[in-house]
Amino acid sequence: MSGLSAKVLPQGMPDCLKKRRLLNEKALDPELCRDYGEKYLALGFWEDALEFFLLGNCQTGLEQIKAQALESGDAYLMTRLGPQSPEIWRQLADQALKQGKIHFARRALEAAGDQEQAEELASRLQIDGP
Repeated sequence: MSGLSAKVLPQGMPDCLKKRRLLNEKALDPELCRDYGEKYLALGFWEDALEFFLLGNCQTGLEQIKAQALESGDAYLMTRLGPQSPEIWRQLADQALKQGKIHFARRALEAAGDQEQAEELASRLQIDGP
């Protein structure tokens, strides 16, 4: 594996194939979804946790993901949570800017409806480069 370190999932966690099968089931027990979501959350696997929380409609877990997205300035994760108020998007944009995540900040400003500020960031990205 030439210098790459892979996280090994703890005992009892589904491998990628089993996870895909679980997520493709039409009627998965909400408690099982919550349980897996919390386990993935504890491991820092935000996307995997989100998938299970969405499938199980686990509002507590979804709120945790939302808080993480706001804290980390992650516009992609917030987008996956569905529609948000312009104020939430502005908070996320501010946090993304503080962390130097210009692309995420621009995306959040667009979602907030702040086109002028989003265009300013887009032009800044063109000047600074990718």
